[in-house]
Amino acid sequence: VVSAQRQVTVQEGPLYRTEGSHITIWCNVSGYQGPSEQNFQWSIYLPSAPQREVQIVSTVDSSFPYAIYTQRVRGGKIYVERIQGNSALLHITELQARDAGEYECHTPNTDERYFGSYSAKMDLVVIPDSLQTTAVPQTLHKVEQDPLELSCEVSTESDQHSHLSVSWLRRKGGEKPVEVIALSRDFILHSSSEYAQRQSLGEVRLDKLGRTTFRLTIFHLQPSDQGEFYCEAAEWIQDPDGSWYAMTRKRSEGAVVNVQPTDKEFTVRLETDKRLHTVGEPVEFRCILEAQNIPDRYFAVSWAFNSSLIATMGPNAVPVLNSEFAHREAKGQLKVAKESDGVFVLKIYHLRQEDSGKYNCRVTEREKTVTGEFIDKESKRPKNIPIVVLPLKSSISVEVASNASVILEGEDLHFSCSVRTVGRLQGRFSVIWQLVDRQNRRSNVMWLDRDGTVQPGSSYWERSSFGGIQMEQVQPNSFSLGIFNSRKEDEGQYECHVTEWVRAVDGEWQIVGERRASTLVSITALDTGFAVTAISRTPGVTYSDSFDLQCIIKPHYPSRVPVSVTWRFQPVGTVEFHDLVTFTRDGGVQWGDRSSTFRTRTAIEKAESSNNVRLSISRASDTEAGKYQCVAELWRRNYNNTWTRLAERTSNLLEIRVLQP
Repeated sequence: VVSAQRQVTVQEGPLYRTEGSHITIWCNVSGYQGPSEQNFQWSIYLPSAPQREVQIVSTVDSSFPYAIYTQRVRGGKIYVERIQGNSALLHITELQARDAGEYECHTPNTDERYFGSYSAKMDLVVIPDSLQTTAVPQTLHKVEQDPLELSCEVSTESDQHSHLSVSWLRRKGGEKPVEVIALSRDFILHSSSEYAQRQSLGEVRLDKLGRTTFRLTIFHLQPSDQGEFYCEAAEWIQDPDGSWYAMTRKRSEGAVVNVQPTDKEFTVRLETDKRLHTVGEPVEFRCILEAQNIPDRYFAVSWAFNSSLIATMGPNAVPVLNSEFAHREAKGQLKVAKESDGVFVLKIYHLRQEDSGKYNCRVTEREKTVTGEFIDKESKRPKNIPIVVLPLKSSISVEVASNASVILEGEDLHFSCSVRTVGRLQGRFSVIWQLVDRQNRRSNVMWLDRDGTVQPGSSYWERSSFGGIQMEQVQPNSFSLGIFNSRKEDEGQYECHVTEWVRAVDGEWQIVGERRASTLVSITALDTGFAVTAISRTPGVTYSDSFDLQCIIKPHYPSRVPVSVTWRFQPVGTVEFHDLVTFTRDGGVQWGDRSSTFRTRTAIEKAESSNNVRLSISRASDTEAGKYQCVAELWRRNYNNTWTRLAERTSNLLEIRVLQP
């Protein structure tokens, strides 16, 4: 039997806290027995009587506090917060100087026997709150772009080693305060997202003057800066566990700052002559800025197509285009420019069909900082202008034909793709032959680009290299596809996809039309219905007579389909078959190793009109008595001159008895 040892731990001391602050001290218990929810009792040992326990608060006994603490406990000024069943926090909401001392956390016993520690102690030191934060309350009336300077005095007389943090904040009405700039306890300056950019550019500063003065400077006020500015300071001390704790926080009185905006409104509109175009036509968009004193202000313009950036132009009027449009601009197909102080243009000299979409411009007013850098102030953009670019009309039609709709595996397939046009052919064609198989999977068989280069699809490279698949442009508008020595997997829908190209005025080739047509081809597998039967008209043969055996193969294959036939023999009284003779796939005859007794009296013959093979044996004797069987193999010669055995069939057994005369 193993018993856990109870252990009580309390937050490490000494802790230094200021008068009037709200403090917490944690206490945990582990290794206990009994209920999961433990009780906690807090006591203090005052410096004036370090041996005498003064009870403060308990989670189990409401009469536990001594009279000195009873009123504060009942009033909720001192209480215990349960974190978990074995963990609790002691809260003292308004710390007093007399609360300094040695605190003990005790957990009443719930174990079968006393084993371990049931209490733990720590020291709390209460120091005066000497932090002072002051600023002159005032109301200031400023004009946009005016500078603002505010000062705040922050001091402390604490004897402990502490750090100060100082923040300037701005509040508008009932909104949440916004941090303008702050100096952390680690002496790091930072701002909220609203002021971060202006701080990084030096527009917002926090300077320490002497030992106690912290000055906020905003060099160019904006209307959004209007509100009440105040500073907030915190005094931090490092606890024994290494963490930092804000002992006290103070804020100064506020300075109300009113910012009168100047008349810097501006409007933007976007114009173009028409919205329906044809491929190759030009288009011009004009972004018109209307504002006062434009030459004395800084504006940047950006152009967008379907929300993707085309180009930007800063106050220096130098356009910067993104990679795709920069390529077109380098070829003289596109231009971004500033025509005058208030007019910016985007010109596309030769529209493409993919240029259909929504175009827009955005104008941003910028402000030049004291460091010479620019920061964004306000952006405006008008409504999108959509344009439609119609393709050049194509009048082609496509027809596909094949040599057969149903063929036997191994036969050749020939397709033709004819392109018909109205009038004289103006451009070129690119053609792709595709196969859609029974599982609706699409693959490229061969294709011919507009320059006349033929390439096979990735799955047909090897067959094409051996001449098993060929594509040819027979005439300018006629294309053929040949598949030789077909396979079962070649069946499906063959589609001819024709693309018509014309050369635009800028020399680039453009698509003006696409058409496709298809035809279905079914391929019967060679081994469909493949079967073999052995027959004999004379199962009983008289000694020295002759007898014939026939191997019948179905279906009737053409002579180009290679079939090999082997006659096998099992002598009477044995269990093993051995090969007598084979009529090979290429028409040869091979005798088996144990056929010497048959060879001089046996003839093998293959019918010219079929694959049937007859075995004739003369002068029968006891050695020819037994069981006969024929085995047929169906072969396919591949495009690379290798052979693939497609199927093998074994016939029934024929028993031949040789009778004495």
